[in-house]
Amino acid sequence: MKSRTVNNGISLLNFDNTLQKQLLLRGYPVEWNDFSDLHGCHGYCSFDSLRKIQHRLKSRKHKRITLIGSGNYHYVTYLLLSEIRQPFSLILFDHHTDLARNDDVPIISCGSWVSIALKTLPLLNRVVIIGANPSNFRRTSDIPNNVTVISEQEVVRSSAAEIVRAIRSDLSDQPLYISVDKDVLDRENAVTNWDQGSMTLRQLLDVIRELKRTHPLEGGDICGELPLSPVDFLSDERVRHLKKNEIANKAIVDLLLAG
Repeated sequence: MKSRTVNNGISLLNFDNTLQKQLLLRGYPVEWNDFSDLHGCHGYCSFDSLRKIQHRLKSRKHKRITLIGSGNYHYVTYLLLSEIRQPFSLILFDHHTDLARNDDVPIISCGSWVSIALKTLPLLNRVVIIGANPSNFRRTSDIPNNVTVISEQEVVRSSAAEIVRAIRSDLSDQPLYISVDKDVLDRENAVTNWDQGSMTLRQLLDVIRELKRTHPLEGGDICGELPLSPVDFLSDERVRHLKKNEIANKAIVDLLLAG
């Protein structure tokens, strides 16, 4: 049986120093994992660098919930999924599908990691993407059969209960892994360095809460931090943006760790 510390702790990945100032996260058992010395992994990452990241991740104690940093490193979720040892489904909250074709190029990116996971992780049975802007995927026919997309427009006109009902038939009783890119949220609730969606934080939390009520949670991660330079901390507006992200992160982590 896993220890309580492992279950209730969080791993913070330091690629870009975007999590360093978020003091609300220090209320949990926290484990820092430093990757700031690595090169060639911003947005796009060679498989050689990916193997280095994977090797360092193996030594962490808190594997249930991981905060990755900005959305430029969302491909790290692929490595976190590769650690799962039973059949599962991925619930991805994201304003983008991250289903870009890789075409056997020896890199992974923040825009292609889902398509690579579907090709290479046999235990990943189903992907549900919630909140994606249809303009970020060309045609519905480009969506693989084992992927369900709930578009941003559907999110806007649906309650959390309606969203869960819409995807329930696509999910088996297998565990869920939940990945949240905060660019799915509106700018009242988070500020990222990518184009953002229309989901409210309350709606996001309500969907996660309902999914957790009916399915076991295998793990989860959060990205979508806003990169800030030292000069940005002199700007009241930038500091308010940081606080929004910090509050959203804490609310999501609290819910993922609950129960």
